[in-house]
Amino acid sequence: MRSAPHRKPRGRGRPARSTSDITDARARIAACALKLFREEGYAAVSMRRLAQEAGCTVVTLYSYYDRKIDILRDLWAQVFAELFDELERQPIAGRDGASRLTAIATGYVAFWLERRDHYFLVFMSSGVTQSDVSIFVKNDALLQRFAIFRDALAKALGGKAADAELVLKSDLLMCSLNGIAHNLITISAYPWTKPEKLVRAAVQGILKA
Repeated sequence: MRSAPHRKPRGRGRPARSTSDITDARARIAACALKLFREEGYAAVSMRRLAQEAGCTVVTLYSYYDRKIDILRDLWAQVFAELFDELERQPIAGRDGASRLTAIATGYVAFWLERRDHYFLVFMSSGVTQSDVSIFVKNDALLQRFAIFRDALAKALGGKAADAELVLKSDLLMCSLNGIAHNLITISAYPWTKPEKLVRAAVQGILKA
């Protein structure tokens, strides 16, 4: 009697997802989240609501993101990647250190003024704790990209500034730029001086201090 041909056991469950499948799914979910967060606010959107918008089950959604804050952090990362890619495209040729620093600083403020929805998403999302933010801010890759300001400032100071002075002035520059963007966005009815002039004055003051 002939034995039955050997058959491979049929795999159970869904096939393993490829890296590209995971990337595409996360991008689709993030895009849906961005739309909902803009329209309804981060705090008001539940994972169940997001799953409905993305066309998947809640279980599937949790297979890509452990928590809602992880989705928001992904969106923050996308915004900052867009920001710094744009700043790094600032032309360098023919500019001295101070002019280069002013161009980067002006570009930083202009980015937020032109994308106010991004500003609110990053800096003014309700329902976000300080620990949620600190984990993101301490990301080494993000900190490296913020170094564009310190590097430009060091060059504008002629490479002679001590480390402590450079840290202080870099922090002061970021506080000044964020303050300019914040006030022009959140108190837009006030007749502010043009942002380019505000940035130029802030940079000059920091360089001379």
